[in-house]
Amino acid sequence: MRSRHVLQLLFMCTFAFLGIPFISEELIARAGGGGGGSHGGGSHGGGGGHSSGGSSNWGHSSNSYSGSSHSGFSPFLTAIILIALLYLAFRVVLFLKKASNATNATRVGNEKKSFEQVDGWKEFIATNPNFNVSEFLLKVHKAFVEVQTSWSEQNTNRMRRFITDGVYQRFNTQFKMMQLLQQTNPVSNINIANIWIDKIEQDGMYDIMQVGIEASMDDKFECALNHELDEEGVEDFVEFWSFIRKRGVSKKDIYDSDTCPNCGAPLPENIGEVCKCSYCNAMVNSGEFDWILSEITQQDDYYSNDLFSEKPGNLATTLHDMVSVYGDFSVQLVEDKASNAYMQIMAAKAMHDPSVMRRFVSDELFQQLAPKLEKNQEIFNRIFLNKVTLIGVQKKDNKNILIFAIICSMQRVLVSNKRMELVDPDIITKEEVIVLTRDAQAGVGKGSIYQHNCPSCGGPVKDTLDIKCSFCGSLLNSTANDWVVSALMNRSEFTKNQQMNH
Repeated sequence: MRSRHVLQLLFMCTFAFLGIPFISEELIARAGGGGGGSHGGGSHGGGGGHSSGGSSNWGHSSNSYSGSSHSGFSPFLTAIILIALLYLAFRVVLFLKKASNATNATRVGNEKKSFEQVDGWKEFIATNPNFNVSEFLLKVHKAFVEVQTSWSEQNTNRMRRFITDGVYQRFNTQFKMMQLLQQTNPVSNINIANIWIDKIEQDGMYDIMQVGIEASMDDKFECALNHELDEEGVEDFVEFWSFIRKRGVSKKDIYDSDTCPNCGAPLPENIGEVCKCSYCNAMVNSGEFDWILSEITQQDDYYSNDLFSEKPGNLATTLHDMVSVYGDFSVQLVEDKASNAYMQIMAAKAMHDPSVMRRFVSDELFQQLAPKLEKNQEIFNRIFLNKVTLIGVQKKDNKNILIFAIICSMQRVLVSNKRMELVDPDIITKEEVIVLTRDAQAGVGKGSIYQHNCPSCGGPVKDTLDIKCSFCGSLLNSTANDWVVSALMNRSEFTKNQQMNH
């Protein structure tokens, strides 16, 4: 990665000397992409559009170098020097790019392991002796292609049944932003070079497959509100996809079937936010029937060791305690719930509509956030969660408190007179903390406030400021029924609070 940044610096310096504006390639978008910034995975990111936005110029006027009486150079000699510099930079760029490709190829090659070398393989296969590797990897292949197609169409129907609610919300929020900003981002010529299992983890009552995917595709981004942001190119990248399944369940297929895996009834083409069978009420994407996509992580983020997103050492004990209270508890699933909540709060901010988040935030937090959301004028040109990690578990006043680190790449814009202007010339990275709270003795809910249904009775819920279920009358944001967002702060505020408490 270092050589690529040097490569870009050389281009910037050379182009600045020549008076040519430099356009970053960091922001080409794609399903699951990162989005620049220190955690965004570079050109593997989901940034969308040029970082300069057509308004920033890295260079200076070429007149500065045009051979004035002070410079001592003739225009002809100046041109020769500039051509020589450009050629030299070009040769250095080619050399560094070859070196970078060789390094990346070596790294990817080292990631491909035999099954016996995969961390967690022996433990997994001991309890899953009939596991079919080829069949699983075919599902991953199908999931990858379907997700890219869904991204191109800005429609989740193709992939809804095999993605978690948190993954759904990430895509759904981005689609809302793209529609507001009149953007399209079709991808084509999808080529999967390799898929491999990197490691297998046990998480409560679930198994998690961490799968590496090496691929390339043509990526074209267009914005009707600002064509200066249009961009296209070819991407070669490595990502890691996390698939989760409940341990010990009978094998079903939700990838090549349009029927309910529980009762066999036909599933609607548009399952929507609540991925539930309308006949037997089974949650199709619960992980009880098949492997479900629960996370897409860029290569840089997958290998990063940021202390901010480090899991606590007592997690195994905590997991055991939480499972005994909440049943289907797992770290991956509560991280998914936290990402779901965060993205819906960001959507509420962009749409200036506090009702979007009302049902799953505490009264105190709502009073704190609502005025800011109503006054906000910014929309997200790109917003992508790089990492959501459970970093702390506490118990206070007979409530369990989960603390999550959020690393998010985003680019904010303003829209006026049918024209979009960049607030952030480049993708920025935000580090925040979101806190979820639930009663220590609460049982398994019948629904989820993050899925627009009542956790007490399972009835449908709309975006509204009324926090009472219209069917059973229970409080939707009660910690007795579900995990409720009780705090949202930036990293510095969190660190300050931690220091004060100690």
